[in-house]
Parts: sequence; C-alpha cells; structure tokens
Amino acid sequence: MTARAHTAGAPGLAAFARNCDGAVAVEFVVMLFPMLLLVLGTFDTGFALLTETRITFAVEAAAKCGAVNTTLCGSPTETAAYGASAAGVPGLNASGFVVTTAACGINVTASYPYAGMILPVVTLTAGACYPTEVTSVTSAAAPTVTTAQ
Repeated sequence: MTARAHTAGAPGLAAFARNCDGAVAVEFVVMLFPMLLLVLGTFDTGFALLTETRITFAVEAAAKCGAVNTTLCGSPTETAAYGASAAGVPGLNASGFVVTTAACGINVTASYPYAGMILPVVTLTAGACYPTEVTSVTSAAAPTVTTAQ
C-alpha cells in the first residue's frame, strides 16, 4: 500500500482543473452570439439594400408615369399611389411619396423608415425627376468648306 499525501483544498480540485470535458461546448456558446450577430446583420443589410432599390425603382417609375401617362397618373395623388404599388414594400403607401412639379419636370421623392432585425431604424429616401416635355435637338447645318483660291 502506498500512502497518498493530502494537498490543501478540496480533494479532486486539481483533477477538476485538469478535466477538459465540455470545453468545446463552452467555446461554442462563447462564439454563438457574435456569429449570430454577423449572419443576421448580413441578412438585414441585404434586405435594407433590397428595400432601397425597390423604393428607387418605384420613384423613377412614378416620375415617368406622371410625366408620360397622364391617364393613369393625372394627379399627384394618382402618381403617388402608382409609386406605392410599384414599390411592393410592406408599409410604404402613397403617403410616403411626395409629387411636385419642378424645373426638371415631375419630381417624386419617397421616404421609408426601415426597421430591421439587427439594424436600428434607418430612413431610406429616394428621388427622381422626369422631364414633362421633350426638347428637340436642332442639328446645326453642315459646315461649309471653302477653299482659298
């Protein structure tokens, strides 16, 4: 029989400190939150960019409709409603569009408060102006070439 020397402290504390069972689970839990933030933040940023693209397209389409198609978009209210339907963004209705007549033609702007999963509320805005009348480009007469004789 061999005699064991008792160490100070609880018997098995040294064995517990050397035990590595469950270390991978602890590392996984530590890394889970930052990885979820990264993945969800990437998706959220992508959705925000998609929403901004949809709003930009809708503003351009509404400005063109207001300038060209007076039967469908005869008034600013109809133009704003057309823009809201073209956007296809939930929560963006005609009240988010402002239609004015400017020097450049029909000017349409829209704003939308985007609230994502991770991102704070960001106001997305877009604007477009479409000319109401087509200006014709007059071609200059062909230059005459004279030769000195």
